[in-house]
Formats: sequence, structure tokens, C-alpha cells
Amino acid sequence: MDRDAILEALEAGEFDGISHEYQPTKHGRTTHYLEMEVRGSVIEVTHTSAGKTFDGRENERWEESRTEELSGSDALDFIEDHPYYFELRCPDLF
Repeated sequence: MDRDAILEALEAGEFDGISHEYQPTKHGRTTHYLEMEVRGSVIEVTHTSAGKTFDGRENERWEESRTEELSGSDALDFIEDHPYYFELRCPDLF
């Protein structure tokens, strides 16, 4: 993987429009969801955790979500961990 070339492609907007919702993972009673969308030269990553707790009488559902905007080396690290859709767009860089 040519990190410098990938960073140039990202900054040039060559990955713009790529989006994907990854397979949820479950840890105990909590399910974690990961979604990403490339907008220009920024990768917007949304982490969502959802689950339920029992308060002694009934189940209570909860959900927490946070969104990060990744650019530069943080975006490259994300691409390195999740290369599939990026590689489809620019296979010569991988």
C-alpha cells in the first residue's frame, strides 16, 4: 500500500462517494455498528453502540452514537484497516 499516493488520491477527492455499513459486532449484550462515508477528502466514520439493560422490572433499550471526521494520517490508518472499497476504486495504489 502506497500511503503517500493514497493520501494524494484522498485529498484529490478520488474516493469521494464511497460509503459502507460494516457487519455489526456483538460483545456481550452490546452490539457495535460502524459506518463510513467519504466526502471529498474527509472520511466520516460513525460508531454506534446499542443494547439493552434490565432494571429489575423491564428491559430498557439504549443507543449511543458518535461521529468522527478523519483526514490525513488518521484517514490513512482507517483505509489501511478497511481497504476493500478503496481498493476497488483505485487498485493501482494497493
